[in-house]
Amino acid sequence: MLWDLARQLLEVVLTPDLIVIGGLTLDNVIAADGQVQLSQSGGNGAYSAAGAVVWVDQVGLVSKSVKTYPSEALEKFKSNGINLEGVHWSNEKITASDWFIYDNKGNREEGLSTLEKFISETEFSKSHLSPEQVLKWKNSLSERSHFCELSYSTFRVQNPIEPSQIPSNWRNPKGLHIAPSQPEVMKEMLDFFGPGAGFIMSDPGWQLAEKTLDEINPILSRLDAFIPSETELRSLVPSTGLTDGLAILSRYCPGIVAVKLGMEGVLIWDRKNKNTIKVPCIQTEAIDPTGAGDSFCGGFLAGFIETEDPLMAARFGTISASKIVANFGAHTGLPFDRKIARETLKMMYDFH
Repeated sequence: MLWDLARQLLEVVLTPDLIVIGGLTLDNVIAADGQVQLSQSGGNGAYSAAGAVVWVDQVGLVSKSVKTYPSEALEKFKSNGINLEGVHWSNEKITASDWFIYDNKGNREEGLSTLEKFISETEFSKSHLSPEQVLKWKNSLSERSHFCELSYSTFRVQNPIEPSQIPSNWRNPKGLHIAPSQPEVMKEMLDFFGPGAGFIMSDPGWQLAEKTLDEINPILSRLDAFIPSETELRSLVPSTGLTDGLAILSRYCPGIVAVKLGMEGVLIWDRKNKNTIKVPCIQTEAIDPTGAGDSFCGGFLAGFIETEDPLMAARFGTISASKIVANFGAHTGLPFDRKIARETLKMMYDFH
């Protein structure tokens, strides 16, 4: 009896109020200024969780990754409040690297991968590239075949997250963020968590953005918040402006709808006044914009659970994003100084 009571108390302690579902990957990044960073911790799940722990003590991450994932990054995640009990570890071997290449306007070239040995076989600087070298490397990656390679992005497609891997005591979180994934996976997660989760939000990624609103309505109609990027919104609602696009989107999603605008901040749809409210981003030196949108979502989730105010939640999100883009990788900036984050919130938005 005492053992059962102790186990129940331990489960309460280890049960996160916020849960994020998404990827846990490694990325190769070439920043706009030519800086090169190889094998940086990433994935939309990891970045979303990192954005949430700017504000809360613990976030649960549900993901699938490989057993060879760097232990240093995992230990830093765990020691800073990202609970990895919901991660399933595979014995598969990653043979190729995914690349993100940025220009000085913040645009990102992606969908590029290379075998690990290809880097060492070429004259590739692992620290800094000139604009000419970046273009040459990008063209080289674009010309390559992707057959028979297993990168983290292909691993995620071939190994979708499953409800069976989620700890049983995680079923009733106060807040849940479903980062972009295959529509079938997102539906399964909604079925699993839907009856018990307090607040459920998502953003589309290419997985939903390439479909029509009618096709993804079974997902949208069950969300409490849906926050695409500008590119994703324009794909979902083509030939409209942002305000009209959000208005149309609000007919499908009964909850909060907003659009992430990168360095311009975020627009939130005001259902009552049939207009938008803009929340500017936090001005900071952006070293690596990878994960900015995901970390915004993590901050938004934490902010809404605390305040139940979408405008204030967006402000939480912009502060989270500013913390992430100041470093390469999802774990590098950990731990975040929560006191400074809250002082920023108070100073800029008079939040108490």
